[in-house]
Amino acid sequence: MLTAFLLLAAVTLARAEPIQVAVPTAGLSSSPAPLVAYLFEPATPGPHPAVVMLHGCGGAYARSGALNARHLMWGDLLAANGYVALMLDSFTSRGVKEICTQKYAERSLKDVDRAGDAYAALAFMRARSDIDAKQVAVLGWSHGGSTVLATIKRRPTQDAGFARAVAFYPGCSAAAKRPAAFDPYAPLLVLIGESDDWTPAAPCEALTAAVRARGGPMEIVTYPGTYHDFDNPGITRQRVRTEVPNGVHPGQGVTTAPNPEAREDAKRRVLRFLQEMKAPEGATPGTS
Repeated sequence: MLTAFLLLAAVTLARAEPIQVAVPTAGLSSSPAPLVAYLFEPATPGPHPAVVMLHGCGGAYARSGALNARHLMWGDLLAANGYVALMLDSFTSRGVKEICTQKYAERSLKDVDRAGDAYAALAFMRARSDIDAKQVAVLGWSHGGSTVLATIKRRPTQDAGFARAVAFYPGCSAAAKRPAAFDPYAPLLVLIGESDDWTPAAPCEALTAAVRARGGPMEIVTYPGTYHDFDNPGITRQRVRTEVPNGVHPGQGVTTAPNPEAREDAKRRVLRFLQEMKAPEGATPGTS
């Protein structure tokens, strides 16, 4: 109880308006202009470890125009625990509002495109004096989780890579069809609901099993009776989104629903996973 209270107090104390910044494309992103992003900073002096956060197909914002509740919650939590968190917006600079209502095959912006955004953000973070360049992780949700998968299997140069990766309910179907081609270069954690009918858990479980069978650094946590968006504190009830044409049953909609218990468990697991990020002295993340 005391630990939970102290964590809540830390999050409350750390809560501040995130700082809007412009992330240069750095020759890595296909964006026609610098990417909009928001920094959540710890109250203590750096250098700090850092996390690049990638939104889903609905974008980074709530209807009010502010960052949505999920991104604010995770940004605050990470900052309260000593991480500089960067919420990256892949849509605004491209004039995109959302892609949830577009069929997968018709989307003009795909996860492989956004992988370039992630690496531009990594370059931006590594250039900051308040960040430990060897300890930068990437974390994404849904389409952002799929972007994490696309990101962590390749890096733009031999010496540039993320130290750790977290994917919430990513789409694993394509990678699971060719598991031999999916070789994450850094530890990867997937968190997903067993009842997810938007991005199903089974392909992620199969992909994880294939990677682990050859000694790869991938693990998965599945939550029984849990749907897409389970960690989002901004949703309060189960809902079928009939405007989404994708999912397990195309044309029938997809389900989103909160699961507060799974959300709290995910917070603990992610923080523990990130705490193991520190690279050996002199080593470069993602290399051996």
